[in-house]
Formats: sequence, structure tokens, C-alpha cells
Amino acid sequence: MTRRHQVRTLAALGLGAPLLVGLGIGGFSQAVATTAAPPAQDVPAAVAAPAERTGSEEDTAGEATAAPSDVFTTGSQEFARADRSTITAEDVASQLYGYAADPSLSDEAICTDGLALDQPGAVTRCTVTGWSGEQETYYGYMAPAGVAEADYWLYFSKDAPLPEEAAATLNDGLNGTGAYPVWGEEQEQSITLSGDVAVERANFVLDGFGREDLTVTSVEGEVDLTSTTPVRGTAVEDGSGRTVGVTLLPIPTDGEAPAMMISIDGP
Repeated sequence: MTRRHQVRTLAALGLGAPLLVGLGIGGFSQAVATTAAPPAQDVPAAVAAPAERTGSEEDTAGEATAAPSDVFTTGSQEFARADRSTITAEDVASQLYGYAADPSLSDEAICTDGLALDQPGAVTRCTVTGWSGEQETYYGYMAPAGVAEADYWLYFSKDAPLPEEAAATLNDGLNGTGAYPVWGEEQEQSITLSGDVAVERANFVLDGFGREDLTVTSVEGEVDLTSTTPVRGTAVEDGSGRTVGVTLLPIPTDGEAPAMMISIDGP
């Protein structure tokens, strides 16, 4: 069941959610998605897959912690109603299902909790189960969208939660986020970005998800595209000249072109 089809960072853009059936399991309600997966859309050509991240990383106390084996986003989304800022467990499961399940194998996706924009740091645990009973575990996070045309983004990490610092980058209650592949199809690619290259690539990402009004001017160090280590930077708002803090968070996709999330400080 593992990696039934490649997860593409931008495949979710513009796609509708599948239908859902709610089940009560173990005394509480979980969401179960059981419909056909949406078709994948084109993305920039893949680079060589980054080194396996199924081992461990050192936390701040020097102790080994599990590292996600894959991180991806289902792209920009809108709430069903303008007065809502939450999504149900069913909503989360439906978005995960389209990118991590195979309906031809009778897969299903369940998530334990919904997510809310006003609950920074919240995470929901999800499971994709194949016809043979094999299971894969994912952790879902919600982040506010960085453009007016969308409300939120969902991010998922496979096998282990995001490191605390990376998860905090997604939502501080004020910022907006967006993600896009780091490289275009014809560009020379590397997995470690120097400060100058990180500035250039960050602006490529900002333009990719619709924030042409911001220009990143500096990044505080190298960016490793194989990790989920956030790096701070500074951007300038075009027109007003206002300085805005940003955080660059690599999204080390499994076998796909690496992507980057940019969190924009607000307001």
C-alpha cells in the first residue's frame, strides 16, 4: 500500500472534495473518506529524491525524535461558509484521501479531529487503511492562507508529527502561508540553498502562490530542502515599503520536486 501514487505538492489546487461517510469508532466520531481520488495535475519536473528521512532527528535537548518520512500540502482551500473558520474531521480526511489513498484498493482515510484557524499548533492524527489492512499514519495541520482568494491550507506529515518549531511556523494566529515548488523545470537544482539563492527561490515561491506584492530581501542563513527546519527572513511590501518578517519552511516531498512554504508575519 505504501506510496500508491506520487503525492504532488500542488495537485490539490482547484479540486473539489470527495464525498464522505461518517462512522462512529471506539466511542467517538471519526471521519472516513471512501471516494475516487482526484486526478493529479502537472507540476515542475521532479529532482532526485532527497535522502530518506525515516530515521530520527536531534531535538533541542539532544534526544532522538522521529522524523516525518514525507511532508506535503493539499493546497489553497476555502471554507464552505464565509462565517466559518473551522473544518471537520471529515473535511480533513477527504483532502488527505485524494493524495494518499487508492480507491481501486478499497482504501479509506480517517481523522480523529477537525481543525480551526484560531487554534494555532493544533494537529489531527489520520490513518489511511488499505484493502489488506495495512495502515499509514499522517498528521494534519491547518494554516491561514496568505492570499485573499483563499482561506486556509492543509499540511500533512507522514509517520511522525512535524517538529515543534516547524509546526509553530504554520500558524501563529496572525500570519498567512502558501507553498510552491522551489525550482522551475529548466533550472539548475540543489538541495542546500545559500542565503542569496534562498532569497531568489523564496521570491519564486511567493510569486507562485500569488504574493507578487512582497519581495524577500534577506534570509538568515542556508536553507536545507531535505529537512523541516524553518529559516527566518525579511520581505518588503511593494508600494508601501513596509518591512515584513517571513519564515521559510522546506517541504521535503517524497520523490517529487522539493517545495517551500513561506509564512508571512501579520498583520
